[in-house]
Amino acid sequence: MGFLHPRDRAWRVTLLILLAITLIVGVIGRAVVVSLENDEQVTQVERLYRCDSLGIAGPMSWENMTIEEFQVMVQEMADIGAAWIRIGVIWRDVEPSRGNFEWDGLDQRLQLAVDAGLRPLLLIHTTPSWIDDVGEVGNGTAQEYARFSEEVAKRYHDQAEGYEIWNEPNLDRFWPEPSPESYAELLTATAPLLRQIDPDAEIVAAGLAPAASIEGYSVTIEDFLRGLYDLDALQDVTAIGIHPYSYPEMPSGNSSWNTFAQLPRIQAIMHSYGDREREIWLTEYGAPSEGNGGVGIEMQSDMIVEALQMTEDGDNFGPIFIYTMYDINFDPGDREAHFGLLYGPGNPKPAFSALREAAERCCLLSDLE
Repeated sequence: MGFLHPRDRAWRVTLLILLAITLIVGVIGRAVVVSLENDEQVTQVERLYRCDSLGIAGPMSWENMTIEEFQVMVQEMADIGAAWIRIGVIWRDVEPSRGNFEWDGLDQRLQLAVDAGLRPLLLIHTTPSWIDDVGEVGNGTAQEYARFSEEVAKRYHDQAEGYEIWNEPNLDRFWPEPSPESYAELLTATAPLLRQIDPDAEIVAAGLAPAASIEGYSVTIEDFLRGLYDLDALQDVTAIGIHPYSYPEMPSGNSSWNTFAQLPRIQAIMHSYGDREREIWLTEYGAPSEGNGGVGIEMQSDMIVEALQMTEDGDNFGPIFIYTMYDINFDPGDREAHFGLLYGPGNPKPAFSALREAAERCCLLSDLE
């Protein structure tokens, strides 16, 4: 069984009307007093609802935020009603030379996320300067990455809810000369160690990006996934990561290139290998509101809300992580600069309010099931 189209949700609308009072109660928070370093006290509203299907994914620019800026951002995530946060563990920054770990910045960011009620999915990726690039089987990189990931799990197993093993390894942007064989070596070296240290954690195979098959540059999601199954590389993995970007089309569109609409096809591949229980986690999804290829602020909002609804309605789906909170300071004409739910701190786009309302409905419907 695949998605229920949003038009087929009439029964849920009826329930929402009948439970309007419950909706009001669902958004009521309790006042909490936060003490700042200068002893000034500020009253904030702590939201009591969390949509378990909703997370927020961040770009690497989060690493450049001050702790104060990061704290403001995670409070805005809590205000949306997100349950999850995808935080990058940047290998090259945390271990700038072999055995020399610099944890302080990550320690602080992770603690702020947990304090805000968010469940961290740690994305472990990038290659430090002291090691050869990933991508070549048998060069020792997989074992070094596994060793580093083991240190991450030892340090954060009490806070992390899951680990994602690399990012978009089917693109040469993140993995030179991508192939299932080279990524499988990394995955099979790392996942068992994470499972041993943190047996209750989610272990997510790297989110795969929409791509054509171009030798040396990219591999389609379908071919990459089949390769991982053929290599028996997923034994210690609890979820498959997919990045089902669909812009400029709505998630429910039917174009052949619309990865979101093709998720049932990806599930069919999993089923063909006898894998009917493992979840798909949508560890990035979003749309640019402006720039070259931008869809506009209203359509961005509609796309994100529909994507959350379709994730909730689908079978064997974990959370969807919306990319991202804030626009990035790139060239204004670059669509990569405009994926934010907000233009910047305290400056929301329509997508922010719409997603918050969708998260409230998500919590109500979860309570009914």
